[in-house]
Amino acid sequence: MEPQLKCPQCKADVSLTDYYCPNCGNKLKDQPLSNSLSKQIMVYLLSFLLPPFGLVPAIKYLRQPDRKAKNIGLAAIILTVVSLVMSFYISMKFINVFSGGINDQVGIYRNLGL
Repeated sequence: MEPQLKCPQCKADVSLTDYYCPNCGNKLKDQPLSNSLSKQIMVYLLSFLLPPFGLVPAIKYLRQPDRKAKNIGLAAIILTVVSLVMSFYISMKFINVFSGGINDQVGIYRNLGL
């Protein structure tokens, strides 16, 4: 027989595995996050395409007790960092090219005496 607990709200018998009280619907504990492939892909895409926002689900997964969830969170953080570094690098390259073009234009006007 499965051990029983009491719901703190309605005092009905609940199982250790219940997330909600079957009698009153009171939340007893948090459900674990999904480790499905589709959920993983969504977390990874969020982490890579919108880097700062990927940290929220990454931290939630890191706080889960099972190893697979922790690995998902770690991968999301790594993707976030890689995306931020790539964004910074590409932005700096763009700024250097853009400022070089402006400097060339200024040099042309100076040589023409304008």
